[in-house]
Amino acid sequence: MEEYDVAVVGGGIAGSVAARFAARQGFRTLLIEKKKTPRNKSCSGIQFPYFEKLIGARIPPDRLCRNELYQVEIVTPSGRALHGRMKMLNFWRSTLDSWLNSLAAEAGADFQDQTRLLDFHQDDAGVTLRLQTDQGRLVRARYLIAADGLYSRIRKQLRPADFGSRASGGTVNYYCVGEAALDPHTLYMVYNRDFCPQMFAWAYLKDDQWVIGTAADRCPRQYADRFFAYIQARYGFRGEIVRKEGFSSPLTGGVFLGTGRVLLVGDAANLVDARRGLGMDNAALSARLVVQALVAAEGDGRPAAEQYQRLMRSLVRKLEANRERQARQFASNDRLEAGLNPGSLLKGGVLMKLAGWANAVLPPERIITLPL
Repeated sequence: MEEYDVAVVGGGIAGSVAARFAARQGFRTLLIEKKKTPRNKSCSGIQFPYFEKLIGARIPPDRLCRNELYQVEIVTPSGRALHGRMKMLNFWRSTLDSWLNSLAAEAGADFQDQTRLLDFHQDDAGVTLRLQTDQGRLVRARYLIAADGLYSRIRKQLRPADFGSRASGGTVNYYCVGEAALDPHTLYMVYNRDFCPQMFAWAYLKDDQWVIGTAADRCPRQYADRFFAYIQARYGFRGEIVRKEGFSSPLTGGVFLGTGRVLLVGDAANLVDARRGLGMDNAALSARLVVQALVAAEGDGRPAAEQYQRLMRSLVRKLEANRERQARQFASNDRLEAGLNPGSLLKGGVLMKLAGWANAVLPPERIITLPL
């Protein structure tokens, strides 16, 4: 049986960052990904520049889309358009995640794709994993980090009650080619419950494809079709949909960070912030903090799960507060319209600028996640 200090399941952002930092701390680390890499990931792939500080590396230009995003157009339910500047990182998840896999391997992690976790068993001393490969494998690790997404097999084994019988709602992206009165450097954020009852619907360019997407707690394809028709009418889009993708999850439980020697990060821990429309920064931050928890546990002997809960307290509180704010803000289009006034957006823009300056000097673990 192979032995490791840390086994990480899931080769996305959270898993790759956790594996990289664990290996750098001297832990013998295994990182597995069930699919052959590079692999596609249903995700819009936009982040703020502070994301590079969270992952601990500058993203090479050839890993980013050719068109930069540095402007936003916010459209209120009444159709009023408000404009601002906001620099963003624009990338394909297949490209970014593969690069992060390579960084983990360069740091010393044993990265293996096409390797699926079948089941696991934990005891006081560690975790035994049964893996599906060509020959089949048993692996023993002192700690298991679950970074296997919203459909987390690990979380489902630990807490089956956190999952419903089927997924409800989800996110849909239409990838389109064609012409429109859309600026290639602008992220369009449309706030209207007719198109997206949970957050904003979005449109922007990624290389040579327009991404037109939305999210809904029920019938997301209907909302996506309605929003696509809106983009055609408002911005004169003329072209075709070349690919459709989306994701949903039966996960109904709240934040769960793990128990014993099994710790959850990213989407598996349900750290997606629907109000901000982002989860990748929370995923990377949780990955850094889970490794800090392991280091602390090695130093003072207190359980790693206890250390991780302590380190994640601020992030979890912010996430819960944002979910409450989202429920109030998106209760009606009238409430959305009232909140999206020039005065409040100007104040928000000033706070965003101040937060951006602060993030330039703050350590990664104290990053102020945006938008506020």
